Amino acid sequence: MHHIIADEFHLALYIVAFMVSLAILMQTIVQKRTDKVQNLGFILMVLIIIVNSLTETINEFIKPGLLEKEHFIVIDDFCHLFYFMTHSLIPAVFLFYVASLTGSLRRRKNWHALLFIIPLFILEIIITTNPFTNLIYDHGPQGEFERNWGEYIIYALAVIYIGIAVYNIFHYWNAITFRDRLSLIGFLGLVFTGILIQLVYKDIRAELFAEALGMLGIMSSLENEDDRMFIEMGVYNRIGLGVDLDNRINTNERTVIISIRISEIGTTLRSLGLKNINVLTDEITEFLKTKIQRYYIYSIDPSQYIIMMQDYTEEERNKWASKLFEKYDPPINSDELIEDILDRFKGTWTVGNNVFSLNVRILKAIIPDDFRTVDEVNFFIDSPVPKKLDKNVLHGEDLNYLLRRTEVENAILQGIEKEKFEVYYQPVYELGSKKLYGAEALLRLFDDNLGNLYPDEFIPVIEQMGLIDDVDNMVLRKVCEFIKSGLPEKHEMHSLNVNLSIIQCVQKGFVGRINKIVDEYDIDKHLITFEITESVGADDYKKLGEIITELKSSGYQFAMDDYGTGYSNMQSIFSLDFDVIKIDKSILWGAEASDLGMTILTNSVNMIKQMKKKIVVEGVETESQEKLLETLGVDYQQGFYFSRPVTKESFIKDILGEEDAQGL
Repeated sequence: MHHIIADEFHLALYIVAFMVSLAILMQTIVQKRTDKVQNLGFILMVLIIIVNSLTETINEFIKPGLLEKEHFIVIDDFCHLFYFMTHSLIPAVFLFYVASLTGSLRRRKNWHALLFIIPLFILEIIITTNPFTNLIYDHGPQGEFERNWGEYIIYALAVIYIGIAVYNIFHYWNAITFRDRLSLIGFLGLVFTGILIQLVYKDIRAELFAEALGMLGIMSSLENEDDRMFIEMGVYNRIGLGVDLDNRINTNERTVIISIRISEIGTTLRSLGLKNINVLTDEITEFLKTKIQRYYIYSIDPSQYIIMMQDYTEEERNKWASKLFEKYDPPINSDELIEDILDRFKGTWTVGNNVFSLNVRILKAIIPDDFRTVDEVNFFIDSPVPKKLDKNVLHGEDLNYLLRRTEVENAILQGIEKEKFEVYYQPVYELGSKKLYGAEALLRLFDDNLGNLYPDEFIPVIEQMGLIDDVDNMVLRKVCEFIKSGLPEKHEMHSLNVNLSIIQCVQKGFVGRINKIVDEYDIDKHLITFEITESVGADDYKKLGEIITELKSSGYQFAMDDYGTGYSNMQSIFSLDFDVIKIDKSILWGAEASDLGMTILTNSVNMIKQMKKKIVVEGVETESQEKLLETLGVDYQQGFYFSRPVTKESFIKDILGEEDAQGL
């Protein structure tokens, strides 16, 4: 009776192990986690457990009939033989899995592969010949299964493979995430617990069940990459890039990073509409997947894609160990890949009824030649490319602009810490009377090493550093101090213009923060005009419109800056309640250059007039330009013809008058 209960208990454990492993395999296939070398090792372990559970289940079924039916002994013998042949592979496959996970597999040499395979080959020969040698197991007088001393060979080799795997885990401890470490250690813990239980309590065959549970843990953790991927596109996201990048750098693996930058994609995306944006990104990623495995592709945003791959030498491409898994990880020449990508982007893209071109620039960097830390690579990915670099492919010395970017960041931090930022003022005059109307506050930064820095360079960097709130607030405070001095009002200035960053503008509580700063100085809010660049501000008309309406109700004025440079001028003017429209200098200069340019300027001025909004024209540098604007009847003008941006002291001295400067 005791044996019957024990046999039924064993049978239940084997069936559960079989069902759990089969469910794991089906889930892996359904979710298409089958194309990485790492996936290959996982699937092999699951298949082995499935086969082992099946053979052990068969053995338990036929055990009662071993004495009565001679062919049952043959079946039993075959099942045990097949069990040992496959189950003895699990430690080696686990080592293979760990090595692929940590990335150390990619760096193995041919002799490493031989050291890995030859012991397994010898062991399989010993197991296969067991029917003749009975080294591993035999059958007793009653047909019962008996283990022999040869089984210790299997355990000894298993200890070696598992020991190397454990060493690999700890050696590359920082190259894998905490979750992955926990899963690997948990798997080993479950397996060793199952083996220990089976050794101590021979009537509890827990090893296969424990292995199945361990596989379930690995599937839900290491094999589950949902948080690291864009599931629909089948490529990795910024989180996945961070995980893989951390692995590559911590293992000091020579790696090529290719950054595919799509220039001016914002206009294209807006013309497509929100629904078609995903269609375009799918088109791009599908093309990239025809050139390289999807697990080397990372989508940062619709304007940038990263490819991160091993930098193979010619010797590494040809080595036997690499060719074993060439289907899963074929060596690819990065320069040839870049050429293929450039060729594709020379053509057109079609989304729905839209056919358009995309301009692309490709940046290539190598770890560890160019970068040695994760922060440096992220800096490379996030840094905009200077417009003066007009090459399609940038690498090597072309990336020296990143050094300049680092220096600018340091200058910004020093500028904030040591209060080196300064507000300059450029006057705005009424047309005709040339009476001072107001001034635009412009931020400047002088660095001891870099000299004078201008907003076009440092403002985007400040935004990416997350310091734009601090800097914009500082500018607003300095303008408020100037108004509080009474000089602007004394000289009948109607407006001091402050540029607003759209990043700051749409943040929660922005209006309250602005009012709090200005209220500290107890000044007339009508003297402050906030300028918003049209091409940036139109990203979210509804949100921006609410902010403008709320601030205007407090007394502030609003101006659209750089009119004529954005993608949706009409929509911006009609959607947002601006008091003043500032026509960009390029429109004025174009009017002098051609009849078409004159038509654009004339029509723009007439349209804005009809909308009952004031007009400022920027970039006035000559007398002829001033006379042209008088003919058109614009309201105000600003430019070098009258004054360059100057310090507050110079503005007071040269623009407002000597007497006020002496009174400071």
